[in-house]
Amino acid sequence: MRGTFFALVALGLLVSPRESATQRIDLRLGGEDGQSWADQTALNVMVDLTSSPGAIQPLFLDPNVNVITQIGPWFRFREPVELDFRPGMPHVWRAIGSIREVGRVADALIFIDGDRSTYYASSGFTAHGGQGGVEGEFYSIDLGTRIPAERFVMLPPEGTEPITQEPYNPNYFFPRYELTASNDEVAIKLQDGAWCTNHFWCVGFYIPLDIVLASVEGNLESTIEVSFPRQYLRFFRMRFIPDSQCCRDGQNTSFERYAVSELEVYGRGVVPEVRWESKVIDLGQIVNIGQVHLGVSTWRKDAVASEPEAEPEAPTQVRVSVRTGLDDEPVAYHTYNDLRQPTEVSATDYARLKPRRWPFDPPAAGWAGPITEDRDNWSFWSPPLEQSGEKPRVPRGRFIMLRVEMDSESLESFARIDSLVVETSPLLAERILGEVAVVDDLQPEGRVALLPVGERTELVYEIGTEFAAGQAGFDGVRVLAPSTAEFLSLEMGNPLQPVTVEPADVVSEERGFIVYLPRPLSPEGDQRLRLRLETALYNASGALRAEVFRREQAGLPQEVESGDVSDEIGTNQLRMVAVESSLGSVLRQLEVQPSVFTPQGDGINDIVSIRFTLFQVLGGTEVEVGMYSLEGQRVWQQVLEVQRVGPQEVEWDGRDAAGTLVPPGVYMARVRVEADQGDSAQLQVVGVAY
Repeated sequence: MRGTFFALVALGLLVSPRESATQRIDLRLGGEDGQSWADQTALNVMVDLTSSPGAIQPLFLDPNVNVITQIGPWFRFREPVELDFRPGMPHVWRAIGSIREVGRVADALIFIDGDRSTYYASSGFTAHGGQGGVEGEFYSIDLGTRIPAERFVMLPPEGTEPITQEPYNPNYFFPRYELTASNDEVAIKLQDGAWCTNHFWCVGFYIPLDIVLASVEGNLESTIEVSFPRQYLRFFRMRFIPDSQCCRDGQNTSFERYAVSELEVYGRGVVPEVRWESKVIDLGQIVNIGQVHLGVSTWRKDAVASEPEAEPEAPTQVRVSVRTGLDDEPVAYHTYNDLRQPTEVSATDYARLKPRRWPFDPPAAGWAGPITEDRDNWSFWSPPLEQSGEKPRVPRGRFIMLRVEMDSESLESFARIDSLVVETSPLLAERILGEVAVVDDLQPEGRVALLPVGERTELVYEIGTEFAAGQAGFDGVRVLAPSTAEFLSLEMGNPLQPVTVEPADVVSEERGFIVYLPRPLSPEGDQRLRLRLETALYNASGALRAEVFRREQAGLPQEVESGDVSDEIGTNQLRMVAVESSLGSVLRQLEVQPSVFTPQGDGINDIVSIRFTLFQVLGGTEVEVGMYSLEGQRVWQQVLEVQRVGPQEVEWDGRDAAGTLVPPGVYMARVRVEADQGDSAQLQVVGVAY
């Protein structure tokens, strides 16, 4: 197990068996009674864990403090091979190659450790030359994220050269050097490929980054200090240019004197994008995940010495993502079998394998293979939650990981997370499975429910349960449809039998409904039910999700998972797909009622209703509804900023943009939609009479 795991007892969450069926459990970080952020940290990308006790916030950079010493742990190589390295962790490497270290200096970590007693110095230093020459000696630094940088420093060693007794400062200096920087992570990752298609030794060639901060000849200073206008930067590359240049004839480039102790980076102000991830946290039992509550405050800090002041309207953003798992290892490690096929191994065994560092290293038994996400036992990260009280869409799990991202658009403003609380509660059932089919096609070809787009279709939604001892069961079902849905009937039992549901026990919601069951599903009672409902699909695909709950108990709802409930239904899933032939324009079914109206204030035909339907709109789109004269002059318009799929309706009272009744006559109602597939517009005639 690579992470540090925390049982319920450590989190203060342990409850008695008698209480466990009903009591809600909270996982708390920060605040007065929560776990320490530092103790739970697996990844820290420029997050300040200490300035405000119990809270986290972005780093505020002091222009006199080396950023490199404030972050870590540090790794070597452009693509570090250590198992505990994660994207966003800082690293440093020599030359361009991610693995091979060209020349005699083997460990660039000594140049970013903040220790002047660790260094490399030499007279007549040779940088590997010839066909694979480095054309200089250079080092690259990845800070993990952008910072408001303004200064870069190279320090020589302290003390004297052991043989000649010459002081390193001021006698050892680089007459020529170049400092470049970048924010382009993709370009840096592609640099090896640009040079090393056929030759493994070409990893040393120098490629400057896209932002040139300094290019100096005639330097006489042992300490190099480059100041530049403050700007957001993530990558730095420092190149020392040799005294003698390689002529591509097999000769080596060389430095008469070479001495480096530290490479330093300085910035000033709030780091604009920071990220924090937790270790794997053991909740002690498989639980349902509820809402995430955030205690967030926003602040302004003008200078290092100043105290932060509250700034309610600070241009900041906080996002929290959640993932859950059934075991304590969210990644899967692989080696190779005799057929060169990846085969999974434990993290302990993987650490003993030979790492594949070169393209010609064999994918064979005994060699390290790919490290992948464990999709069998771990969920994907949930979509980011931006408001306190939102519920992440993650399945049940015993283990949980949290990711926090904080952004700021100002160098002086930042958000602070004072506390983070995740609601959890024991399972209502060990597993709750569901599958959906069209009522007239229970065994569809391709094992997926096929629906004509935009047409109300009757569906069967079957739910089956598996219980363990002591689990409470449920007596309520919430169906969450892609569009409005209507409950039709309910069957329960084994075999299934029709059950009468009183109208008061069905509650309609915007995109679905709630059914209160006449009797619960429980270990001692019914363990299967079937709903019939009617809904429509307005996209190429959608899911008919559901969650179940126990009335009169404080526990959290439990999500229904896709699975095989019965042999009668052959989809084994909750996803629905549109019949391809029914897909068409994103804007359809435009109608205007009444076609002629009389907006004279007598309460009869005073309003015209403009109805239309949106299809295949992902994430919402902007819709313009306007009225135009026959000459093409717009007299009225309403812009609907975020409209989703399904039927829409807009009303017009016959007045123009100034609020004046339009003259009688014929007008054109125009609806225009901006969508990924392109703009779509339709027109309908409207008559105005008095």
